[in-house]
Amino acid sequence: MPISRAIKPNMKWIFFLSFFIGMWFVWQGFVVASPPIRGVWIDTKSIPTTRESITAIIERLQEAHFNAIFLESFYNGKTVYPSQFLASLGLSPQMDIFARSEIDPLQIFLEEAHKRGMEIHAWMHIFYISRNEPGELLTHFPHWAVVSKDGKPGYQSGTNFLYWLCPLEEEVQNFYHKLLEELADRYPLDGIQFDYYRFPEPTLADTCYAEKHRRALLKQYGVDPITIDPLKDGDLSQAWIQFRADGLTEFTRTLTTNLKKNHPQIRLSCAVKPLGFPIKRYPGSLQDWPRWAEENLFDFLVPMTYSSRPAEFEGMLLWIRTFAPHTPLLAGIWTMNLNTSTILEEIERAKQYPLSGLVFFAYPYLTDEIMKALSQREPYEHEARTIPSVSFYRENARTIKASFTQEPIAVDGKLDEPTWQKILFQNQFTLLSGGPSEKKTEVAVQYDETKLYFAIRMEDFPERPLRFGTRDEPVFYEDSAEIYLDPFGNEGIFYQLAINGNGGIYDSFSLTGPSWNGNWEIGVERTGSTLTMEVAIPFAELKVQKPEPGSTWGINFYRNEPQDGLFSAFSPVPGVYPAVTLLGKLRFEK
Repeated sequence: MPISRAIKPNMKWIFFLSFFIGMWFVWQGFVVASPPIRGVWIDTKSIPTTRESITAIIERLQEAHFNAIFLESFYNGKTVYPSQFLASLGLSPQMDIFARSEIDPLQIFLEEAHKRGMEIHAWMHIFYISRNEPGELLTHFPHWAVVSKDGKPGYQSGTNFLYWLCPLEEEVQNFYHKLLEELADRYPLDGIQFDYYRFPEPTLADTCYAEKHRRALLKQYGVDPITIDPLKDGDLSQAWIQFRADGLTEFTRTLTTNLKKNHPQIRLSCAVKPLGFPIKRYPGSLQDWPRWAEENLFDFLVPMTYSSRPAEFEGMLLWIRTFAPHTPLLAGIWTMNLNTSTILEEIERAKQYPLSGLVFFAYPYLTDEIMKALSQREPYEHEARTIPSVSFYRENARTIKASFTQEPIAVDGKLDEPTWQKILFQNQFTLLSGGPSEKKTEVAVQYDETKLYFAIRMEDFPERPLRFGTRDEPVFYEDSAEIYLDPFGNEGIFYQLAINGNGGIYDSFSLTGPSWNGNWEIGVERTGSTLTMEVAIPFAELKVQKPEPGSTWGINFYRNEPQDGLFSAFSPVPGVYPAVTLLGKLRFEK
């Protein structure tokens, strides 16, 4: 008699239940034990037009222990694969170079990678669509363009004019629903990655001013967003920020939910900017990835933790982990013009964080030397480091007092006036990666009827050649100090003042970027190994009146020694600088 017939009906259910539970645990064990991802982005210019050359790339990557490829599949409004959906809209069905070569590179990459146990994720440029010319997509559908506050369909960035699709335009959203469904239906993909899935950089372009979106805010709040002054209309400015961020989140919710329902085997990911989400009145790029992480809208996120400075790279990892403590993350590693030792150091620093792997940007910059070094290092498990919660940083925010003075102050860095001798300096800076700084830095603040004065004294300050001296060069990439100042108390708009050891300066305003050049004074004085910086800035330059006693602003001080990997702050912050909601407090005294 077959064994199954000898088991009583209720025992049969127990048998099958036990079997499936056991298999579930085996599957769970497989998932947990699966190796971390070592991925690489391959851009369209690096995609060959023959199977042999594609296979050679895959084999080269396999030798260096890469197990995932993020293949640029939709760029400048065109696909690397033949798309019937694009053709149905009267658009080019495929990029010209691959159409002429009569190949489908996505299909070939899938076939050859899967033979070798490697994953393929289709890397899709979503809202950034073209440079200097509208391109085919916006030529056909000009009303899809994101509109800047000046009414232009795009914005100037350096010498280029950039075009984006509007994330809130319903036709754009419908376009991506259909394009991604076609992609997921046709190919046995391991994943789809959303890139440029955000609004443009806020200091370059304030966007989404198409008439329909302005009308929507007018109906909800009784104000046309084009009339909102962020300095005067704080609550309305926050509402406009949240309106756009919520619109992108709602689209994300419907798009990813539908894709996961129809294609549960495909993992969805998104490349996110560490400071891309709106914190209070700081708009970021309106990419609310902490909320996406909380709602599990993506299977994993890929933070663009790009830096040539390993300590800054680590700081961005800490920031991301602070706001997305449980979501699987693949850290992005920058490789363009980086030496092998720097890349390896960033890999080592990444080990300290609970990550699901790394992705390298990008294939063209992976030299033979880098590939040889990676081939000698297997992918590894990441440590389960405990990351403090956001509340830790808010609870530990520090306050510094600004004392009123009627004595004249010469801004020379000497601090030899009696008024500086009487004031209490504060020290005990914290490393941005956590823990106290061993080097002593102390700061003090004063003000008079017209100006605000800062003193920063740094012991054991390096004495080495510095490159930057012209205004608005990146002096913060050298031995330097920085001040972040929020005089409006709205946790969203701030000034940045940076000074290197030679007195080179950089200044920026969060609404306009480094085009703001304030009229402020500095003095730098070295005595032995101690460097002292003195700063004076008129209240008028900050667009405010002299504060009343008892008033409170937001502030933080930073000390940078990038060559030694040392970055510290007066008030603790998790890894990055312009964390406006986590600034310390500046209280004005009589």
